[in-house]
Amino acid sequence: MKFSIIITTFNRAGTIPMCMDSLINLNYPKEDYEIIIVNNNSTDNTEEVIENYISQFPETNIKYYYIPRPGQVYARQIGILAAQNDILSFTDDDGILCPDWLSEIAKVFEGNKETAAVAGKIEIKWDEEPPDWIYDYENLLGKQNYGDEIGYKIGMYMNAGNLSIKKDILIRVGGFNPEMVGDWLLGDGETGLCKRLKNNNCLIGWSPKALMQHYQIVRKKATVEEIKRRFINNGIGVPYKIYYIDKKGIKHLFLNMLAALKQGLRWNYSELKNIFRRNKKNEYFAKFRKAYYFAQIKYTFRLITNKEFRNSITKNDWLVKPENTKGVLV
Repeated sequence: MKFSIIITTFNRAGTIPMCMDSLINLNYPKEDYEIIIVNNNSTDNTEEVIENYISQFPETNIKYYYIPRPGQVYARQIGILAAQNDILSFTDDDGILCPDWLSEIAKVFEGNKETAAVAGKIEIKWDEEPPDWIYDYENLLGKQNYGDEIGYKIGMYMNAGNLSIKKDILIRVGGFNPEMVGDWLLGDGETGLCKRLKNNNCLIGWSPKALMQHYQIVRKKATVEEIKRRFINNGIGVPYKIYYIDKKGIKHLFLNMLAALKQGLRWNYSELKNIFRRNKKNEYFAKFRKAYYFAQIKYTFRLITNKEFRNSITKNDWLVKPENTKGVLV
């Protein structure tokens, strides 16, 4: 079984060597996997770092692409279309893969020939001891664990930090949905992909031993503002689904906005109450839930009032089709 490992990166010259080192040292035949790095408009020395790996490890098939257009979804397009192998394995530029990563993924694919994709275990690797409260939110930082046994299920959620999928199936369902594009969060990323796979009755496998450690910096990621930002992103996915995926129209957007306002005010009251009680854990949870609901209101208002924003969501130029990347892949 041959793999194309795809990594999109943005200004991670300091951490991507950890990922590259782990991939170069995989216990898997060199001729059976390639590493595709797509630099999504970095301003640091990422290109120099990757070129050094290409020159130092000629026995490993490393491909490098640069795409100036902001947006991870567009970088993934390039990686998908550049891939030469049947299985595409996605991971993060701050991920550290265990030596048997590909071997364990292959085992799950081979265990059931109907398997369309495989999810692997993700653990959080902190650079130093984080505050206790952050452990309740590690799933937002990519933590993924469905147990210690191999399993198969339709509808299993897969985090793109450790996601392997058959190339033909990924292209058939249209690839990933957009996430951040410039300063705008447009959609629901791998969540949207997982929903489309579920709608197509695609079988997902679980590989507990295909471990990825997600390296996180406490001073950047173990903060209230960072977790709040992630709740906001998840909240935006609700009106996005109503408008773009389900195509329910303005009426349903308004109804959801009213429901979100009611819940947002409820959690605002809960936050104030817990501030008064000096219960930090509950205060943070209420703050995050409030952000989740108020984000839906802001996003819905933007959808209704900003034609450019609506058009950017519906033009579908992130779908994985060669004509969407014409002149970029070289």
